[in-house]
Amino acid sequence: MRKFIAILSALVIFITVSFLVKAAEQSYGVAISDLTFSGTTATCSLDVLAGNVTDSIVATVMLKRGNSVVKQWQNLTDTGDLYFSDTASVVHGYTYTLQVTLRINGVSYNVADITKTCP
Repeated sequence: MRKFIAILSALVIFITVSFLVKAAEQSYGVAISDLTFSGTTATCSLDVLAGNVTDSIVATVMLKRGNSVVKQWQNLTDTGDLYFSDTASVVHGYTYTLQVTLRINGVSYNVADITKTCP
């Protein structure tokens, strides 16, 4: 009985360590997007820090007013870290949404939309 418990304990420890090592090998990133206004100019920005310096990053940034695309930046690419910032013309009093599509090493990640009204 003691041998069985010892073998079972060793097996549980082995499986747990295997899962922890597998989780540590996966690449995770941090993405921060922002939408700001200055008069009738919107500044759209995105900063992505991948889990590893060799990770490939591909992003698309889109500024929308309702269902209409105001401006879109496609296939923004870099390795390890991607920084993007650009401007678009907007109209006072309208609500705009910044949407980001992000892939790191081919894996899609969700980036929360930002919705703000131009003052």
